[in-house]
Amino acid sequence: MALSLSDPFTLFGERLEAVSPKILEVVLILVLGFIFAWVAKFLLGRLLKIIRFEDLCYRMGLSTALARANVRRSSSDIFKLIVYWLVIFLAIILSLSTLNVEVVNELISSFLLYLPRFFIAVFVLIFGYFLSKFIARALLIALVNAQVKSAKPISLAVHIMILILFVTMGIEQLGIAKGVMMITYAILLAGVVLALALAFGLGGKDMAKDFLEKKAKAAEKSKKKPDEFSHI
Repeated sequence: MALSLSDPFTLFGERLEAVSPKILEVVLILVLGFIFAWVAKFLLGRLLKIIRFEDLCYRMGLSTALARANVRRSSSDIFKLIVYWLVIFLAIILSLSTLNVEVVNELISSFLLYLPRFFIAVFVLIFGYFLSKFIARALLIALVNAQVKSAKPISLAVHIMILILFVTMGIEQLGIAKGVMMITYAILLAGVVLALALAFGLGGKDMAKDFLEKKAKAAEKSKKKPDEFSHI
């Protein structure tokens, strides 16, 4: 059976007619997603001003950390941008799922299953940052009050070690090099502990020698001292 010149155009028109409702649905979801993202960003900005989110970030040290990292945006702006693009990203995923393409659906399913791990890892990193900063600050105050000369390096080392621990936990939560990161951290921690032990041992050997000599002299004096009841 011979094909006419109009058959390919006819076939293309039929396929386009079949696909056009899905395309319109995708475009509609994307438009609504952008509108909802803008509304969410606007309302979130108002809410953050009401609860004084910027002051809270300053007290927690987040604003200072952003300034040190040369980030020009405020904490509120960054939080609003995260929410804005998250809503847009979810709208894109939802629009692609309406196409009912098997490969796309599998990728979306895998991503949605992986998304909770990502948020848990981010939470672990944020929590670890503030916890390490709090512990390092408390340790620094305690060491300064105890008149320890190396108070700042010790507190900094503790801060870095706790950060490395939580970074390792976050990376393992993402499933990247699972098990290897914990082994690496354990080796690193053992090396740091050994280095500190050697540093304190070598640096404090003279103090330990003086202490033991004083104890030995005190013991000898107590032995040479006559007994008060020996004449009875």
